[in-house]
Amino acid sequence: MGAVCARCSEVKKGKGEGLSRMHPDMAESEDSAEGSEGDHSEVAASSDESGDEEEYKQGVEQILKHTGKNLKRGKTMAMREAITTAKKYGLDTSKITEAEKKLDEHKRQQLREEVEKEVEAFFQGDACKDIASTEKMVKRAVDADVGAEVKRRLTEWLDELIITRPLEASEQEHARTYLKQNCREFVVAATREGGRPVVMIDLEDGQKLPVKFALDPPLFNLLIVPDAADQGDRVASMTEVPLKSMVAGRAKDDKKVSKSRGFSVLEDEDVECAVAVRYEAERITGALCFLEPTLLRRDKLIEALAVLTAA
Repeated sequence: MGAVCARCSEVKKGKGEGLSRMHPDMAESEDSAEGSEGDHSEVAASSDESGDEEEYKQGVEQILKHTGKNLKRGKTMAMREAITTAKKYGLDTSKITEAEKKLDEHKRQQLREEVEKEVEAFFQGDACKDIASTEKMVKRAVDADVGAEVKRRLTEWLDELIITRPLEASEQEHARTYLKQNCREFVVAATREGGRPVVMIDLEDGQKLPVKFALDPPLFNLLIVPDAADQGDRVASMTEVPLKSMVAGRAKDDKKVSKSRGFSVLEDEDVECAVAVRYEAERITGALCFLEPTLLRRDKLIEALAVLTAA
């Protein structure tokens, strides 16, 4: 580009000197022949000037194209200067627009790479344990349009921080109230006539057996009673489980239950809604599996049994 500028200066300088050396008689002569020759010289000079300017513009265009093609870190300023020069000399608007677009994309890519490095460093420090700091990093990552995997990692980490954070006093009170109410509803349903209906999964073959939960009056034992209305080929046997020995949780997380033959034949939806109950009775440990219709009902059953066993 410097060579092109130097050439342009030389062209302009040459034209100025040519005009200053013109003989005065050439301007004042009344001879028609001489006048015609002077006119011809001016046309030639004008043509040369036009040609030099066009050549200069072509040089600028080539520089703009080359700089855009080889745009990388450290070349941003050169690209800006090339665009400014192109505008100054009236280069084709579409070419300037394309160059500006490339520059903008390059700057965005630079920012994206920088922020992705910041995210990696963020997870190496203690700041990632703070919710406010993580929220700021998530916003910065979204604004920089980082890769989908980087965004997912940040948002999932933020969700985990929020879920596992210590509860505030008001939240603890709300949780206690909720658990008490949930447990109360379960006890009422299990102690009324007929008991609380639920489906038990046979861990040998996966067959679904309608049963009902019942509680003895002192609330020492949970009774699993066959549903009297069930007219199937198989009926579950009555089982009595000491409440103090029970541990309830998601069936898919229980190693013994989840690896059983009966559990393996369940459909995906049933797997998610299944509850495992581990217990010990007369020094013998056992595992039962129950199926609830929804995830909410699954969680409410686990919570109610947890409160009862802790009472």
